[in-house]
Amino acid sequence: AAHPRGVERLMRLALLERIRQARKQLPLPPKTGLLYARIESAERLREDLVEAALLALLEEDLGTIRTRETFERRREAIGRDLFGQAMQRLQLAEAILAAVAELRPKLESNLMGWARANLDDLRAQLDALVFPGFLRQTPAPVLAEYPRYLKALALRAERALRDPLRDQARMLELKPFDDALAQARREGHADLPAWRQFRWELEELRVQSYAQELGTRMPVSAKRLARRLQALAR
Repeated sequence: AAHPRGVERLMRLALLERIRQARKQLPLPPKTGLLYARIESAERLREDLVEAALLALLEEDLGTIRTRETFERRREAIGRDLFGQAMQRLQLAEAILAAVAELRPKLESNLMGWARANLDDLRAQLDALVFPGFLRQTPAPVLAEYPRYLKALALRAERALRDPLRDQARMLELKPFDDALAQARREGHADLPAWRQFRWELEELRVQSYAQELGTRMPVSAKRLARRLQALAR
């Protein structure tokens, strides 16, 4: 069980110079740095992009590495691919940060009273998606869906302004799932694989509920998610 972690540690040491080079050479546009500054520093953005690329390249079973020759082949392959992987993540990050910058003003409406809870919920959803370290911590397949999630948020924000009552009705339908996930976070369970799957299925259900025309990457419904929640509670 400890062997893969030990191999990863050795791999990081062996790739230390490549990691530093990738961070230094990553062509971070000033605009992207400014957009990310609302979350963290531009330098941290470089670190997170390279770290995310490295984690993706280290996903293969490191436990199979048992000889120096096998280790060296994997080290060379990772070192060769690291910068390209980081560049791909930079391009995705640019799209995500641009979408976030476009979305934020839509969440600053002057809605008053109970209708303001709709925008509070939208801001909470955005904060749960985009937080310090999200580019590093979010699984790559899920991060690739962020432009769609953010588009769904933008559509919901526009529609909530036109019909806040309808938006609130949908919000209340999803509230039990939000509450369950919040409870799992408080109890320290949210990082378990089953809860992580629940969390991203909930995001897909939000798309289905508020911006159905964007489609979902899996079959999803409130009944399906309720069954999953019951299984998690056992």
